[in-house]
Amino acid sequence: QAHRKGISSTSSRCSFFKFMTDDLVHSLFHFLWPETCPVCGRIGISCCDGCMRSVVSPLPSFCAKCGAPYGLVCCSNSVPCHALSLHEGISRELLLNLKYRNSRSLGIPMGRLMGETFIDKDADILIPVPLHRSGRREYNQSLLLAEGISQVWNIPADDKKLFWKNDILPQAGKTSSSRQMMPADAMGSESLAGRSVVLVDDIYTTGNTLRAAISAVEKAAGKVCSVLVWSRRVSSQDNEASWVKQ
Repeated sequence: QAHRKGISSTSSRCSFFKFMTDDLVHSLFHFLWPETCPVCGRIGISCCDGCMRSVVSPLPSFCAKCGAPYGLVCCSNSVPCHALSLHEGISRELLLNLKYRNSRSLGIPMGRLMGETFIDKDADILIPVPLHRSGRREYNQSLLLAEGISQVWNIPADDKKLFWKNDILPQAGKTSSSRQMMPADAMGSESLAGRSVVLVDDIYTTGNTLRAAISAVEKAAGKVCSVLVWSRRVSSQDNEASWVKQ
């Protein structure tokens, strides 16, 4: 019995020291990389895997060009768009952190989650929507999402194919009506002859950017199989510039 008590005592001490060690490691991570999971508050991590997976609530496929349910007669020449969730709650918070708060470590895990949720067997290349030429962001969040999807689908992600032809101002900060003023030929593309493309973007609002991207791919002799976005924002007149301040 004394022997068993000794084992039990040793086991308890080991568990205590493991707990303390784990806690110190997380504290050190937080000191070196001051990130906190926006859901559970765990320090030293941009978002826990379980917390990130809690946002998965795929929307029914919708038309990438007009936003209506995919399959209607008016969308016969369009492509399906798949969104992991609505732009609200935790999903919105994660995207804001990735896009505006420099939490770039979120990008690839978010993309992997998109790749695990959706599949397009016809695709042979992932193309992220490019950053606006006049934008000031240090990295392209859509490329990070595409790289995460690439790891799951095992097809390349290429951010050199699509490009903005003009200095179009970023869409964030514009109302719905002003977004619609983007020229249809605002984007260009390198040759995509014979390529089956999946376009990747962070959010679907009016579809204006994606219409320009689809047009550019088609003019470059490519075929857009589908579009993947992290979230879909319900159309409104709200100004996205207010997102960061909320």
